[in-house]
Amino acid sequence: MQNGACGLERFVDLPIKLLVVEDDPAMLIAFKDVLEGGGYEVLTASNGEAALDLLDLEQPALILSDISMPIMDGYKLLEALRQHPGKSTIPFIFLTAKGTREDTFYGRSQGVDDYITKPVTTKELLSAVKARLDRSAELKLGQLKAAYKDSLFVLANAIEMRDAYTHAHMYRLGRYARALAKEMAWDEDDLERLEFGAILHDIGKIYISDSVLTKTGKLNKEEWVEMRKHPEVGARMIRDIPYLAPAVPLVRHHHERWDGDGYPDGLSGEEIPLGARLLAVADAFDAMTSDRSYRKALSPENAFTEIIEGAGKQFDPIVVEALQRCWHAGMLKEIIQGSNGHS
Repeated sequence: MQNGACGLERFVDLPIKLLVVEDDPAMLIAFKDVLEGGGYEVLTASNGEAALDLLDLEQPALILSDISMPIMDGYKLLEALRQHPGKSTIPFIFLTAKGTREDTFYGRSQGVDDYITKPVTTKELLSAVKARLDRSAELKLGQLKAAYKDSLFVLANAIEMRDAYTHAHMYRLGRYARALAKEMAWDEDDLERLEFGAILHDIGKIYISDSVLTKTGKLNKEEWVEMRKHPEVGARMIRDIPYLAPAVPLVRHHHERWDGDGYPDGLSGEEIPLGARLLAVADAFDAMTSDRSYRKALSPENAFTEIIEGAGKQFDPIVVEALQRCWHAGMLKEIIQGSNGHS
């Protein structure tokens, strides 16, 4: 990867495109040479109006602009850009000889992303551009992940049309699971995988027939066979989606038991992925404390007692210990009380 790149080349073969707006021809050439030497493709404009005309045709990853220019200065260009459909989020850096506190404050108040005072060295310019592109890439990734999660909720909530329990269950389960994981000092990557797993753990139920999913009495043998397919079905649904693949073990194995009597694969103990073991505890606690079509909810106290008694049999004892700490800290009751608006 060439100098100045921010990792976006992993997704495209073309160099990252920048726009430099500068009315001094010699300065414009100098900036262009430095940035092209850093591996970027550089578009140029001599003033703000020319830049806006160019932006009707191009979508640069970042704009560097002088402030004092004829026809349209940098401030007016920034103001117009922030109101331009499809261009308002392009990162914008002022490159200017104006370096007073007042100038900097005014630029920041107008929404500029960075402010570099001339003269600037090659290293300073490339470092500033790379840092701003890296930050932009991080923000876009965060927005993309948020959009993914919103899409997943829509997908998972398709089940709610058939099982009214599901939506509130997903909300509470995600909070219970996150509380347990933080108690066990999981890092952010693991927490993200867990969040996807919590959203999607029952997605396979979309293929379970209504007569089984909404039955008010106990399921017979054939119905249980159908119901027990949902972890495998859910895992197959998401296994070929790269950003969801890490959640596959959680979706497939959240009904396994510590003693090996669970499904679909009869795994036991630490053979079961840790995320699935954690989801099993959080899922069971929420299921016990929720009204279902075939039984009334247990009190939180009774559900907590049942899970404690299941440690080493149905549940991982280490995860149950984390649940105990969360219980005594009042976290679980707080989640129950806070979920009223999501039922």
